[in-house]
Amino acid sequence: MSYVSALRKSQRLLCIGGHLVRRGIINKMSSGSDATAGIIVIGDEILKGQTLDTNSHFLSKHLFSLGVKVQRVSVIPDDLEVIAKEVREFSSKYTYVLTSGGIGPTHDDMTSEGIAMAFGEEVKPHAELVKLVRQFFGDVSMDSPEMKLAHVPESAQLRYGVHPITGKTAPYPLVTVRNVYLFPGIPHLLERNFANVEHLFRNEAVQFHVRQMFLAQDEMSIAGMISKVNKQYKDRVDLGSYPKLDNSYYQVKLTIQGKTTEIVDEVYNHLASLFPPEILLDYDVDPVAHAADKVYALADTFPHARHALDVIEECFDRYSLEEVCLSFNGGKDCTVLLHLMHAVMQRRYPGNRAGMPLLYVRCDLPFPEVEQFIHESADRQQQSEQPASGVEGRYHGHTSQPISRAADHEAFMMTDAGWPQFMRVQPIMDWTYEDIWKFLRQLCVPYCSLYDKGYTSLGSMHNTHPNSQLKYMDQDMVKYRPAYKLKDASQERTNRF
Repeated sequence: MSYVSALRKSQRLLCIGGHLVRRGIINKMSSGSDATAGIIVIGDEILKGQTLDTNSHFLSKHLFSLGVKVQRVSVIPDDLEVIAKEVREFSSKYTYVLTSGGIGPTHDDMTSEGIAMAFGEEVKPHAELVKLVRQFFGDVSMDSPEMKLAHVPESAQLRYGVHPITGKTAPYPLVTVRNVYLFPGIPHLLERNFANVEHLFRNEAVQFHVRQMFLAQDEMSIAGMISKVNKQYKDRVDLGSYPKLDNSYYQVKLTIQGKTTEIVDEVYNHLASLFPPEILLDYDVDPVAHAADKVYALADTFPHARHALDVIEECFDRYSLEEVCLSFNGGKDCTVLLHLMHAVMQRRYPGNRAGMPLLYVRCDLPFPEVEQFIHESADRQQQSEQPASGVEGRYHGHTSQPISRAADHEAFMMTDAGWPQFMRVQPIMDWTYEDIWKFLRQLCVPYCSLYDKGYTSLGSMHNTHPNSQLKYMDQDMVKYRPAYKLKDASQERTNRF
């Protein structure tokens, strides 16, 4: 049988007693009802804290987008009886059961055996999988570790799937047993496999609608109002409240989920009417994706931003993308500049996915928070060798060349004599401390967490402390207001020694 005819046969549906039956597999889903899922993460390494589980988050997010509601996530050890019990229970409760991990060639990979035990089946070599194993690993024997990959429960079916972009048939199938789908534990393999077969989980009957609300208020002070609204609408929407202690902009995120936009909007508007306007934030969850539109819009009323964009655009007029890099040390000024550069690149190079190289000169004993922020920022950029020109922030202590103070007003300056010659481009030289924070806060741009702890200028751990101008007492405890609360900008560097 050809792959195409096999696929058509596997997707043939019959309706029996209000249940959908796909090739002998009953999906407990009557017409118009919700599709549900349970996720079972299998592995001792997860429970020991040796490996971080990201698979359940990925699966939950993508299943939700397909109209499938995840009802439960379970993390269990590599134990046959535990696997069998959990799979049996999940299979009877949920439309789909997705397992992650435990399908490799080693002794502790027990998922196939556990699922077979759950349904009273034997584990046997699947002829098609045997052939595939030998294609991948050579002419290995039936008792080799590699051949363990071909041993599956006797009722197992193979779902090859199709690459969502190329349209090519996947080279290795996903194994399914009844309504159980066996995914690998390695995240990039699981994500690739899921993309190939996500059509199997799409629930056309249901589409979830979600709105988010962000509040600059602690959860305890608004819990009563949220509870009343939830009681009023609980039969029509799911209302979630999630405190966020490490966000620079909001303290609580509310999510409103329903099956129609009308009911979601009704609850959103009802909640909004209850909160003081000053705590309801216009928060951008993805400022990087919206950089071009929002930065250029801001430039219409912010002359310094318009000038900075003009300088960056002129830089790209003079130099190719490959000739420009950004001098970046994780500070607030460089963060502004990175966002400005990203906005220009979105408009000028809309198809570019290579990013831009960042030049980071590491100081002695840097703050871990700064290093972490630099890595997070660099994840959006692709590193490359230093080119012939560089774009810099307003403060230059992090670069490896001196600055000619007489020429501070110039946006384009060559390096000083005796230093490697390249052009320094300085788009925000004339920005003030207030300008920097106005830009960051108005556009919800992420910045280093130290600025929320009273640091107003960042150097090394040897010479940098929270700014005393921001210190206050709270129940006999010394605390510091965030950097953007500093009233006297001339005191910005009083914490640097």
